[in-house]
Amino acid sequence: MTTSKSNQNALLILLSEYLFIFLPFLVIGIIKIYKADFSTFFQAADWSFAASILFGQVIVKLVSGSVIHSKAKWQRVVVLLSFILVLGLVPSLVVLALILIDGGVSSFLVKTQLVLFSLASVVFFWVGSAAHEMIEEG
Repeated sequence: MTTSKSNQNALLILLSEYLFIFLPFLVIGIIKIYKADFSTFFQAADWSFAASILFGQVIVKLVSGSVIHSKAKWQRVVVLLSFILVLGLVPSLVVLALILIDGGVSSFLVKTQLVLFSLASVVFFWVGSAAHEMIEEG
């Protein structure tokens, strides 16, 4: 299989997974619009929850790819996993906990969880496609 075809297949698989993670937000958005209460859409802790799921999915894919692909450089995988954990998963879970504990959502937490969700989305597609390629080549 050519690299571009494999990369395209990986992106399609990732997109299908991503759409199922994003689906609840579409439903919540429709309900918020229907109830004319869209202003609280981004204040829900769901954004941090989804970011945590995306980071977790990427970690599983990366570990699976590195185990299956015999030529994977484990040092690079460990550094990448460390970055994802330290800069992605843990902050997402901390923000999630703070939003759930606080009850009232500060603008800092709202912005932080949206940044983390955006980062999780980029990492999900970028690292996820590389992990799929490692799995395909393995």
